[in-house]
Amino acid sequence: MPQQFQAAAFLGVALLVLVWMLRRHSRDLRQERSVLFDDCLSLFSDCNLSQSGTRYPQLRAQWSCGTHTYPVSLRAIADTLQTRRLPPLWLMIDVRWALDLKGTLDVLVRPTGVEVFSPSRDLPYRHELPGHWPQNSLLKSSLHDVPGVLAHIDQAACALLADPYSKCLTLRPDGLRYVLQIAQSSQAHYMVLRNAYFGSQRLDPQQLHSKMVLLGEILNTLKATDA
Repeated sequence: MPQQFQAAAFLGVALLVLVWMLRRHSRDLRQERSVLFDDCLSLFSDCNLSQSGTRYPQLRAQWSCGTHTYPVSLRAIADTLQTRRLPPLWLMIDVRWALDLKGTLDVLVRPTGVEVFSPSRDLPYRHELPGHWPQNSLLKSSLHDVPGVLAHIDQAACALLADPYSKCLTLRPDGLRYVLQIAQSSQAHYMVLRNAYFGSQRLDPQQLHSKMVLLGEILNTLKATDA
């Protein structure tokens, strides 16, 4: 009986230590991820940061480009659906604004078929890419006059997609979404634990600003006249 009591007491202590370690890990991971946007807040106004559990925070804010101010949302998502490469960390930039479009246009770079943030698979028309655009991309839409749209956004969109870390550009009547890779999981961590770990990540404000300027050019070109 004493041995059984000692074994039960040891097991109880071990479980308490395990719970404490898990809670500390969750706390540290949440804190580590919470700083993602800290260096970039000066680019926006009316910033609202929210974070759920150990996920990366989401930033909702207002962003001024020229004479217009747009509502924006930025969030980072770990992609664990891809099986043949280390999990990437995507940054999704969403801007809601009425655009002069009659449908959706989506450019997906290096498609793998598991990009849940892209509407590509649901779009009916596939189009040829302009010759100077990255040719490892898939261009689809629900539009009939794609060349006309591309002519308006050609320079800015091509500059965005030329970045080797760009993944997706989606244009809709209610706004746009731009997705790019900002990190890749540690190989050692993923191979041993099969869990994506990206270390401490802080967005570079200059790089983010350069992307926002190009997105602003697209928005200012396509925004509806009555918006």
